Amino acid sequence: MKSKKIIAMVGILLLIYSTTALLAADTNLKTVRFGMSFIPNVQFAPVYVAQKMGFYAEQGLKVEVEYGFENDFVALAAQGEREFALGSGDQVILARSQGIPIVYVMKWHQRFPVALMAPKSKNIKSVKDLVGKSVGIPGFFGASYVGWKALLFASGVDETKITVKQIGFTQSSAVQQDIVDSAIVYIVNEPIQLRGEGIEVDVIEVSDYIDLVSNGLLVGEKLIRENPDMVKGMVSATIKGLNYAIANPEKAFEISRLFIPELSDKDAPIQFEVLKASSLLWQSKTMGVSTKKSWEESVIFMQKTGLLNRPVMVDKLYTNRFIEK
Repeated sequence: MKSKKIIAMVGILLLIYSTTALLAADTNLKTVRFGMSFIPNVQFAPVYVAQKMGFYAEQGLKVEVEYGFENDFVALAAQGEREFALGSGDQVILARSQGIPIVYVMKWHQRFPVALMAPKSKNIKSVKDLVGKSVGIPGFFGASYVGWKALLFASGVDETKITVKQIGFTQSSAVQQDIVDSAIVYIVNEPIQLRGEGIEVDVIEVSDYIDLVSNGLLVGEKLIRENPDMVKGMVSATIKGLNYAIANPEKAFEISRLFIPELSDKDAPIQFEVLKASSLLWQSKTMGVSTKKSWEESVIFMQKTGLLNRPVMVDKLYTNRFIEK
């Protein structure tokens, strides 16, 4: 009986020690806030993986994710009100043109995630096939609008020969109900949803026409100056999360569900397809690296289409210094 009490006491002491050690370890981590647009979604699986697998903790970081609007987080990160933000290249270009000190430090999406989607019955195989037809866009703002303008710019198609309708984020239903012939969508959302319902669609990706800088990790200049090691740690851990999610989609999906409690078993199969499609946009032989050529191409496009009215210095837009060679 005494031996059982001793064993029980040892067990309690080990539990207390383990809990104390975990609390101490957590206390030693630096809390940082990471602003991401949209809502909890499997498209953010690399971050969830890096949190759950301890990749951020290995770098001394405790990452708290916030969801909201991209342009808000760009401004907050530049002001030092948030340490990190997820944003697209066009938002960085616009911000720098307005004197906002934000820097793109890690490329996440290798391909711009916007596309034109049309039912196969419409026989729209290229942007030129839109002449005389209609296209629905969520609004005259954001990545969808930038993607639409990029398709027109790169293909040389006259927008006045196309009927453009603002439809909000109702692309799937608008196409299904024949309100529009086609719609500007996110590659990993609406096409997968419609195909899951047995509706075949053609998808014309923006990245097949022009190399625009897509989503990446953004940091304010002040944090880069004052704490470059933190920035390097965040970049390193996020890339590790990206690589893990790409190599282990099933496990990454399982982890993501812990962060998306509203994801039901009914929706899980479609959302797993979303994750797999997303991973195709992330893959690269040089993870995290963005090129001057793609930044220059993005700036030229925005200038020639009137999206950018002030000059910017391309070398100030991004850096690859935090990517491990």
